[in-house]
Amino acid sequence: MDTSTILAILRAERDEIDFAIAALEALGGDASAVKSSAKAAQVKTAPTPKKRVISAASRKKMAEAAKKRWAAKKSAKTKPASKAPSVKKVASKKAAPKTATKRVVSQESRKKMADAQQKRWAKKKRAVKAAAKKAAAAPVATAAVKEAAKA
Repeated sequence: MDTSTILAILRAERDEIDFAIAALEALGGDASAVKSSAKAAQVKTAPTPKKRVISAASRKKMAEAAKKRWAAKKSAKTKPASKAPSVKKVASKKAAPKTATKRVVSQESRKKMADAQQKRWAKKKRAVKAAAKKAAAAPVATAAVKEAAKA
């Protein structure tokens, strides 16, 4: 934003605040409020900056240029590559990022992954149960040691 736009916005806000103050003073019955409210009504708000407008002819030119670019891009994709690529083509292929292809997982692989996941969860569940069992047995063992010490 340039300085003139910022100043215009700040002046507009100041005028709104002055108008609100004048309205509140008028409610109080102050004589100076009538003068300030009239003054606030006289002040015009700064014009807002206009948006840039593109002519219909310019929009048409831009649309045609975009269509031309997309047509060139699509035709480059559909052209079959030559069987013996030159050195330049190989270098450009290495530099160009690969397009992401959707990976497909076979049913066998899905089953293997599911079985492995079930084994991991079962192992974790056994570890939790063992820890709970050990924690439950610990107070019993300490109680038995205390009773043996008393006797």
